[in-house]
Amino acid sequence: MEQVKIYDKEGPIDSIKEATGVTVGVFDGVHRGHRELLAELKTKCDGCAPLVVSLTRHPSFVLGRRASEYWLDDPEEHLRMLFEAGAKYVVEMPFTQEVAGMTACELTRWMYEKLQMRYLLLGYDSRFGSKEKDDFGQLPQLAAELGFTLERGLPYTVTGEPISSSRIRRTLEDGAVEETAALLGRPFCLTGTVTHGRGVGRTLGFPTANIDLAKTRKMLPKEGVYAVRIGDCKGMANLGDAPTFGMDKPLLEVHLIDYQGDLYGETVTVEFLHRIRDIRRFGSAGELQAQLNKDIEEARQW
Repeated sequence: MEQVKIYDKEGPIDSIKEATGVTVGVFDGVHRGHRELLAELKTKCDGCAPLVVSLTRHPSFVLGRRASEYWLDDPEEHLRMLFEAGAKYVVEMPFTQEVAGMTACELTRWMYEKLQMRYLLLGYDSRFGSKEKDDFGQLPQLAAELGFTLERGLPYTVTGEPISSSRIRRTLEDGAVEETAALLGRPFCLTGTVTHGRGVGRTLGFPTANIDLAKTRKMLPKEGVYAVRIGDCKGMANLGDAPTFGMDKPLLEVHLIDYQGDLYGETVTVEFLHRIRDIRRFGSAGELQAQLNKDIEEARQW
């Protein structure tokens, strides 16, 4: 598989030269459940180097079971968080038709031979390999044949329900960003470059930073007005259109409370802390201005 890339914390490397303990999956968002799985891997792999095989395409999208391929993280963020969670090596494996056609035993044998895998930890609900040539159930026999240890990890729950990327997606679709943060283990964020906007906010006394999200692969939370943070600065963000002024193109505009500087051209990360309200049309700029004052007071509490 020529497209596979191997990394250690310093950058790309050519090959693995020590025994590894492996876990494999998409790891979208590197959420609390993923980090608990990696902690379990480090504990159980008996001196082997912890290695993550991370699929760089969503199988459900490649196989046509999902219409979009929006993620919970960006590529550089994803790689960094896997290392922060305890991986010594990360193998990026594009989920191609070639990979989709491999059986579970074929992929596992490849990991044994190419990645020096001597321990394999499966997620509590993990399953991989071709469904048409399903041999996932034969992994215990393959482990005995090759001499590696095979185990399945524990489920990690919040409020009695397992943490999963699909569960986190549902919270974002609902705008429940506080619940999103509880599942991720950190606030959900979007990163982009500050560009010149329409200038409407400044005329109302609320200068805003217009965030260009063109380069992000992340899904967006439900449209609305949010309490946010950029660095140490609290703010209020409008995510969506601007119906009062006839704008219907999705925007992320952030007003930083009591901030006096100029962020134009800077790349910033916006953390979503709390959803304040829906976006709605106001009868006049004055009505909007009064509402924005209320929104800012609520945003200050976060």
